[in-house]
Amino acid sequence: FSEVYRDSIFCPALPGDAPTQKRFFDVTAMGCIPVVLSFPTSNGTDVSWHAEDSPFTVRDSFPFAKGSRSIAPEHEIDYESFVVQVDGGVGNIKPTLESIMRNVTDLRRRQMELMRYAPLFVYGMGKDSHLYDDAFTQIMRSME
Repeated sequence: FSEVYRDSIFCPALPGDAPTQKRFFDVTAMGCIPVVLSFPTSNGTDVSWHAEDSPFTVRDSFPFAKGSRSIAPEHEIDYESFVVQVDGGVGNIKPTLESIMRNVTDLRRRQMELMRYAPLFVYGMGKDSHLYDDAFTQIMRSME
């Protein structure tokens, strides 16, 4: 699937059996903008990408999420800055993506944010891996 992800602009990261799914991080690491279904949570004030009325908010389910207080604010990951959230079910995926495709500025902004955060989901390998922030860097920052 890695070639398909790399050749795509948008990739579905639909809900599964847990609030976070490996496919979300796979598509993100490959530079493909994740497309998720957005549901109201059981508290009625937050959003879940897992299931309707779920207690699992994005902030509480995804590592180092903005507002989670799991890491210093300057190192938080603003998932909403690059993820496409689709409200109202699967039937709204196509119109949501078509709308974003018509707005080149928004599409490019999402791609730039994705490029900024994607390295934080993988572990660097090779002689120069220490030169760039990666998942290990984020873990270390969370312990400061």
